[in-house]
Amino acid sequence: MNKVILTVLLIVFSFKVLASDPNVEQARESLDTIKELTPWSWEEPITPIFDSYLAADFDQYQGRYKSLYMVEDLLMHKWGQSITEFIVLAELLYTFQPEDYQQENLPAFEAAIHELDEFRLAINEFLLPYVPSYSLKQQSLVRHFDGEGIVIAVFDLFDPIRLKEQREMYPNIEAEVQFGDPITFLHGNTVIDIILDIAPKATIVPVSTESKTYNEAMEYMRAREDISVINMSRAFHITDDQLDQEFADHLSSILQTKIFTKSIGNTGTDLDGVNTDVRERLDLPPLGSFFTYDLELIKSFLVRNEGQPGDKNLMFAINLQPFSNEVSLTATVPGYNQLASDRSFAIAGDAVYSASSNNFESGSSFSAPQLAAVSVLLLDAAERYGFSGSEATQRVVQALQSTARHSHLGANNTGLGFVDAQRAWHKVKGKGRYKPHPRTAEK
Repeated sequence: MNKVILTVLLIVFSFKVLASDPNVEQARESLDTIKELTPWSWEEPITPIFDSYLAADFDQYQGRYKSLYMVEDLLMHKWGQSITEFIVLAELLYTFQPEDYQQENLPAFEAAIHELDEFRLAINEFLLPYVPSYSLKQQSLVRHFDGEGIVIAVFDLFDPIRLKEQREMYPNIEAEVQFGDPITFLHGNTVIDIILDIAPKATIVPVSTESKTYNEAMEYMRAREDISVINMSRAFHITDDQLDQEFADHLSSILQTKIFTKSIGNTGTDLDGVNTDVRERLDLPPLGSFFTYDLELIKSFLVRNEGQPGDKNLMFAINLQPFSNEVSLTATVPGYNQLASDRSFAIAGDAVYSASSNNFESGSSFSAPQLAAVSVLLLDAAERYGFSGSEATQRVVQALQSTARHSHLGANNTGLGFVDAQRAWHKVKGKGRYKPHPRTAEK
């Protein structure tokens, strides 16, 4: 009997391995079909991925060394995004073909797209166990707290179809609050994924806006007294090439009572526009990011708001490479701006897996929600130890900033350093006395 069971298990296990094994030959045939039908006559980024995968020797390493090989040497976490970008462009090019041509070849084209995307999913599934998880010293904190009762606004852009799916899985995600006619973008959905990975019972308020209704969104978040944390992975609001004054007024008011986490940027420079140390060492030119204007807006707000109530409640996230051993090549860093450095944390956001995109995402946009989620858990802890309102907010911010682990990369690159959620938790609770969660007590 045991032999029969063992045989069945081996068959099932073998099938699962084969089913998820990236099929390069089939994917290459699909790529050729797509290139023929689009038509695509120039160099594409997918063939080098196939070649790298076939040439890789995954069995030469074990444990951490295998992770380093797959992530740092092969850069496999970037493959999925490259395939996705290729597919999006190929689908766009296909729509430029004559209508009758599209109709005639649609089954073959869609089948090829599907097979190439299956290869992407298989690669990401294969890689997932070897990519470092969140490095926030949060393990003990997440065992005791889940963010229940804490409300966090995600100020971003969303894909409504994916948001509907997320809300079906998580009843603690509210309906999207829209201002104007914002574009559809999966970015905010990934931010929600990250927050709920760390603080699964936090109440999420998705807030989206177009540029001309930015201040309406800010006013809404300012007025909602139940919102304790706001995560912003967007640029500050600009008017006539300067920081919008109404936006700045709203933000100053928000900081008096709420925690505001923001991605510091992805320009490859410091706040003064000087190339980062890592790019200089590698002799890389500036990125020329479209969002370089945000650097001046950040500096302007910091000077304007210095010394105001709650000014430290604004916290920035600097993007690190996956193993937190170096600043990301695209990261914005504080440089020698003390106001920015004193409220910035270095967090690995260069290979964060998203259930929304089924890809590994990169950027400070995905570092900031990690900081926001830890803030939510610490506010949950503060509430359990008898603190509330502005006192709880102040304790959490001071705890995070005073317990950050300094980095050998220097404050100009990593600000205060690495988040240490464990030490911050002990700092938050102090001599407070633990109380059951109000919702738990009611039950």
